Amino acid sequence: MNAENEKQNRLEFFVTLIGIVGALIAAFTGIYQLWQSNINDARELRWKQAERATEMVSRMVADEGWQGMEMMDWDDEGRDYEINGKTVKINVRTVYSALEKDASDDTDRHIIDRLDRAFFLVSQLEAAVRSDLIKAEDVRFPLSWYAEKRMCPRKKLFENYLRENAAPETLRFFERLDEWKNCPPES
Repeated sequence: MNAENEKQNRLEFFVTLIGIVGALIAAFTGIYQLWQSNINDARELRWKQAERATEMVSRMVADEGWQGMEMMDWDDEGRDYEINGKTVKINVRTVYSALEKDASDDTDRHIIDRLDRAFFLVSQLEAAVRSDLIKAEDVRFPLSWYAEKRMCPRKKLFENYLRENAAPETLRFFERLDEWKNCPPES
């Protein structure tokens, strides 16, 4: 009887051990699947953020307000714009001048209208970044180029204009950019 009890105890031990091992395998498998699911969800979220950022930048550069940034593309010859039936050449210095004036003419108003629209679109980017709809690194270009090449030389002018005339999010967006943070001091 003792040998039979011992056999029974061993059998119960092995059945219990197999049950425990099976439960551990099931638990680890579940944890691994949950971990993989979280990784996949994070990848999918990141993909959607990048896709949304691309859409927002594409809409921004297609908007007529983007002309406000494009007007700063040229140092010298400028680009022709049709303003109230007249062709006017606008370059970066024309834009700076429009931002500095208290009184304005048709050209200045055209520039300011376009810049205001562009800066509104920038404020939307900042709102989307802050709410985690998009990542800042996905929307930094082409604005980083304009910040470094065209806005930094007159950073104080742009900061003052943005503080006075744009949503606070606009300046916050530019302040995210390394190019803006690293502007050399104005001469």
